[in-house]
Amino acid sequence: MKKPAKWRGKRAYRIRATAPRQGGASAAGSVRAASGGWESGHTAGLEQGYRVGSLHAWGKQAEQPLTSPRSLRVLYVKAGLKGPFPDLDAAVLGALRAQTMEVTEAGPLQQLAELAAAFRPDLMLVMHGTLVAEAQVRAVRALGIKTAIWLVDEPYVTDVTLRLAPAYEYIFTHELSAIPIYQSLGCNVFYLPLGVSPAVYMPKYVPPMYQSDICFIGNGFPNRVRLIDQLAPFLAARDTRIVGLLWRRLKRYSRLKGGIRLAWISAAEAASYYNGAKIVINIHRSHEDRLHNRNSRNLPGLSINPRTYEIAACGALQLTDIRHDLIDHYTPGVHLDTYTSPAELLQKAAYYLADEKKRRELATAGFRHTLERHTYDNRIRTLLSILFP
Repeated sequence: MKKPAKWRGKRAYRIRATAPRQGGASAAGSVRAASGGWESGHTAGLEQGYRVGSLHAWGKQAEQPLTSPRSLRVLYVKAGLKGPFPDLDAAVLGALRAQTMEVTEAGPLQQLAELAAAFRPDLMLVMHGTLVAEAQVRAVRALGIKTAIWLVDEPYVTDVTLRLAPAYEYIFTHELSAIPIYQSLGCNVFYLPLGVSPAVYMPKYVPPMYQSDICFIGNGFPNRVRLIDQLAPFLAARDTRIVGLLWRRLKRYSRLKGGIRLAWISAAEAASYYNGAKIVINIHRSHEDRLHNRNSRNLPGLSINPRTYEIAACGALQLTDIRHDLIDHYTPGVHLDTYTSPAELLQKAAYYLADEKKRRELATAGFRHTLERHTYDNRIRTLLSILFP
């Protein structure tokens, strides 16, 4: 790998011109600083404008032609949870409404059998489902209505979902390792990866507060904390953003706290951070995390997370750890890049920070590939074709 150039300088928004003092030298220096800041900011603005404009132009070309919605009525049951689920519900609902005749949404604690009896849908699709009563599902099935659940948090909650799944006629899961377990229970199970909503995760202009050299968004689970602690000296020397909860667990928190935001943010704001970053790191959760997981069978995590698609849909370069099905969806070195150790992550981060052309090449390829294959419109089209061939 090409030896990276030494990182220099700061972003334009960090350059501050002091008020001119009396006297030629100080005043002239202040003017030069202000001029340099303006020029740097102007250049950064042009670069961002070129990136966003070119990606949007390609995205318009890649838009799929509208097709007539299928003559189906769907009762969609939302996850009813906080965190990423409201954004996920919105994305799936949007895809369903574009592809079916009529969609009614419901909360997981509502009387679903009564709603189904009144609405008479062709399908009840449940998202996540940990709050839905099994008796309600069986009552809907008794009405002759197809029932399906999309399990999107595997393998981290399989202790719960393995009890719920047999109530449904069809099971969709994004997690490869869970499929044999559901099959052993006699379930009708299908592999359906997660995806992205291009209406939310898309190239866009962002203000300086979202711009960085390196960015990571997600909660500070133990495996992530260990990795970031190992990277701390490198990250502290760059303009780094870390956004999420639980990051006070870092041993080197004091070195990085200036770039840490302890908050859960919306999908739209996450997209802003991705757009502003030269590099976005993706660190999957560990399936062995006993503190936060409900996975007593210790099923491994083999499938990529939704961030993989979301980062790519923003036209950002992604460095990700490797999951088993990654190569089924993306080609490392073409659409994104990977790492298998902290040392390799450091090496590649330094390399891509120094090589803007290569960075943009991979980011653009990942963006195009994602819009073509990995939107929720793609996923819902697949789901409906399985249920209604």
